[in-house]
Amino acid sequence: MILFLAFDFTNFIGRFHPILVHLPIGFLLLAIFMEWYERIVKRKQLSFLISFAWLLSGIGGALAALCGWWLGETGLYLENDLFWHRWLGILIVLLSFGGWLLKKKPTEYSGVFHYVFNVLVLSLILFEGHLGGNLTHGQDYLLQYAPRSIKNIFQKEDTLQRIDLIGKDSILVYHDLIEPSFAKKCFACHNAEVKRGGLNMEHPDSLMVGGESGPVLVSGNTLESEIFKRITLSQKNTKFMPPVGESMTYSEIQLLDWWINNGADFAISLKDAKLDESVKSLLLRTYGIDTTPKPWYETVKIEPADSSIIKDVSSMGFVIKRLGFTNNLLDVKFEGKDLSDEKLQSLSEISEHVTWLSFAKSNISDRGLKYVAEFKNLTRLQLERTDISDEGIEPLSVLEHLETINLYETSVSEKCLGYLTQIPSLKRVYLWRTNLNIEKTGLFNEEHPHLEIIF
Repeated sequence: MILFLAFDFTNFIGRFHPILVHLPIGFLLLAIFMEWYERIVKRKQLSFLISFAWLLSGIGGALAALCGWWLGETGLYLENDLFWHRWLGILIVLLSFGGWLLKKKPTEYSGVFHYVFNVLVLSLILFEGHLGGNLTHGQDYLLQYAPRSIKNIFQKEDTLQRIDLIGKDSILVYHDLIEPSFAKKCFACHNAEVKRGGLNMEHPDSLMVGGESGPVLVSGNTLESEIFKRITLSQKNTKFMPPVGESMTYSEIQLLDWWINNGADFAISLKDAKLDESVKSLLLRTYGIDTTPKPWYETVKIEPADSSIIKDVSSMGFVIKRLGFTNNLLDVKFEGKDLSDEKLQSLSEISEHVTWLSFAKSNISDRGLKYVAEFKNLTRLQLERTDISDEGIEPLSVLEHLETINLYETSVSEKCLGYLTQIPSLKRVYLWRTNLNIEKTGLFNEEHPHLEIIF
């Protein structure tokens, strides 16, 4: 009870700081400008009111500093900013008393010394006022509405935890999306050195431990997570977090809500997480992350194939095209008359680069398809109007990224479906005019709804 009353009293006194702090500043400005005026008009002796104003500023500044110190102890301000504001304020108080002693005997020092001293104090007041504004209103308060040209000079772009999320192979939900928000808006008061409320948020382990009042993060339960309660309170509430500076945005709150409710897994990647449509939309809108599944050929990063090999293969009746200006995978079509093993072996030299391959209307054989099984980036294979049978389809079951295969007017039967189901990425099979039984194929469709069979 005594501790509560003591805290309540110091908190009460601390709130007088904004009221008291402007009075000593006024006395300092009055003293400095009065002295400059008297020196300009060349008064023989400076008025005693100048030194008296410095004294009043020192006394008033000391009271304001005392209230400000207690106000800072409430934990409502960022520790790093508070440190400089506190000690610079105390320095100005000491300089005020020093100015009182100096101005009592103005003739003992030169006019230049007095001028430099006044400019120094005036500069410190301006900077201290800027620090106070940042504490109360946020870092960008002064330049928030400044012209762009001025902002470019004085305001550096915030690069804190800025990550190139677009194109990252595996985005970690906490490390890449949640933690940067905490780092920018929470870590200043909740770190290994400064633990407001006993809470250290810099490491997942310490975050899960919580603070003086217990755990702040309850996996799977947003409503019971104190950290979520605090950031969603009314900003007028004394327990709202963060108390100063930039608040969590709506998108950041939504993302944190989803992450906690889905287990608050610190190690899960975005590709392994269960994303509902609202989260997908949020990620695209806020971070530019498109979670729509992409074809394998759009995700492969590979150096261009050797141009001399492409030239040699092209001379054998293959038409070779790059998929795009920034995509080095190849679209290959055989338009020659005789597809021999020798030609297939030559094509195998660029097997890693081939993603679309067409042997339509060619003399490709079941034996020749064994070469095709080595094309690990193959996503589309056209074998329509060839003599391919079930025997030729069997070795293709190792193609992990094959999405479409066209077997129109070939000799395959229901047996080939057993091989094709071993390809997890396969989405579409063209089987018109083959030896498949339509009724049996209908049953197969029901058992494998992810695989579209087109007759």
